[in-house]
Amino acid sequence: MTDILSRHLPILQVVVALLIAPFCVVLGSRNLARILMVSTAVIMFAISVMLLVGVFNGEVYSYQLGGWAAPWGIEYRVDYLTAFVLFTINLIHLLASIFCLGRTDDNIGRAARPVFYTAWLLCIAGLNGMVVTNDAFNVFVFLEISSLSTYVLISCGRDPKAILAAYRYLIVGAVGATFILLSIGLLYMQTGTLNISDLSRIIAERGSDRTIIMALSFFIIGIGIKCAIFPLHDWLPNAYSFAPNSVTVLLSGTATKVALYVMLRFLHDLFGANFSFTEMPLDIVLILCAILGMLLAPIVALRESNLKRMFAWSSVAQISYIVMGIGIGTTAGTAAALLHLFNHSIIKVAIFMAVGIVIARTGTARIKLLGGVAQRHRFACYAMLFGGLGLIGIPGTVGFVSKWVLVTAAVEKGWWWLAIPVLAGSLASAAYIWRIVETLWTKPIATDDAMDGGGSAPLDAKAEGGSADIAGSKKSPGAIFRERSEFDRTRIKDDTRKYLPAAVDLEHTPTTGGTPIHIVEWLPLMVLTGLALWFGLNASFTSDLALRAAASLINPEPMNLSQ
Repeated sequence: MTDILSRHLPILQVVVALLIAPFCVVLGSRNLARILMVSTAVIMFAISVMLLVGVFNGEVYSYQLGGWAAPWGIEYRVDYLTAFVLFTINLIHLLASIFCLGRTDDNIGRAARPVFYTAWLLCIAGLNGMVVTNDAFNVFVFLEISSLSTYVLISCGRDPKAILAAYRYLIVGAVGATFILLSIGLLYMQTGTLNISDLSRIIAERGSDRTIIMALSFFIIGIGIKCAIFPLHDWLPNAYSFAPNSVTVLLSGTATKVALYVMLRFLHDLFGANFSFTEMPLDIVLILCAILGMLLAPIVALRESNLKRMFAWSSVAQISYIVMGIGIGTTAGTAAALLHLFNHSIIKVAIFMAVGIVIARTGTARIKLLGGVAQRHRFACYAMLFGGLGLIGIPGTVGFVSKWVLVTAAVEKGWWWLAIPVLAGSLASAAYIWRIVETLWTKPIATDDAMDGGGSAPLDAKAEGGSADIAGSKKSPGAIFRERSEFDRTRIKDDTRKYLPAAVDLEHTPTTGGTPIHIVEWLPLMVLTGLALWFGLNASFTSDLALRAAASLINPEPMNLSQ
């Protein structure tokens, strides 16, 4: 029985979510949908752990769908690299699913909730399928499954701009998917096969030609959009900013990371490292994009007024460090990219969880209105601070470990000058992290005038249920609004909206009280913070795992990155 289960683990990693997803809509119950979502996350994480243990024991999984042997049939293949990425995204999926049970996304409409959980499971099924499949066209199929469900998830945000963000992502994502499909079509036209291992063998035997060069060019553009590589990142800030908080948590730790895995797999396993980095100067292109991203994105983040959007731009910068490791191309460089892929996932997901808690409890994402929030939501703010230190790369954090390994890999290749943009990017990250620290800890709690944008226009209306005429009141609109909290807030908003200055944001005005954080919110946040702390102080396990994954892809002499 155990042997039968072990043989089917690769397909179970995908099919479990695909089979359970429709039941979230069929049952039509929010509570049942939540139970199915979390149960599926637990099962998929357990499968990824079993696959990781299997490859550690020297086993390479190869699953032939329908009993058709490759290259005629579709093959699912799991090696060190695949198992490492599967473990990462399913760990994030499990913690994000638990976090989704909290109150941060109670504003999702009741009618949309079953569809929301179905799209959630379809998204993670598509991401797992992209990782586990060894068929180039299957990569595209699963890419579309995850992308279409992601558009739905983003559009469920409470802000009307979520629809626009989802639409923009749809347009940009469709362009990226088209380039990838054109690349796969050219490869099939030239080789007559879609199996990645078979494609690699044929391309190595025949050598490169114009068709293969065009296929690689189209692929890099398409997957670069999906990875949000600078300057192909335009969709990411809006998508992260206006999506529901739990969706931002899920996507920040999985979507771009899987796209980066696909890039690695295609460049080395399909096209070949010699063709990708020698005949085609992709290493220079990737390094240039990485340097621009890690230097410019933090500057844009520093100018942002929205907390989620600021950390979304931070993701663009951190992705650039992974791209730099890929561009270095050596085992050490690839291991550094994979190590930062894992480390960035846990710290950025923890940050967005903390940000989601703060936004849900205060009612605003505007940084200037979050003064003194750390006094009321200490745990979330300290978790955000610790994650920010990891983004900077302070010694003792996971960010420092992966950046140190990245600089070491660059020096070993003779590209010591890459240490300069890495250091400059870290200093730039420190600027916007300090801005958050200054606001949350050192600035006073926002005053009435600050909350209302400094307006003092009188209200020429009487709140229903009130006994005093507030016309000509010297108090600010925000103060009057909060004093009338015992009345119907919806009607007060409607009555007073036209009298408030343009700067007032009633929908995002902070609340003065603090709702206690629910266990399903602080538990995954605590787990991620603990993992970030542990792997920052003792990186032997993650470094060894990243090294093994890189060696399985490139096969050079082994080295110990933990030293």
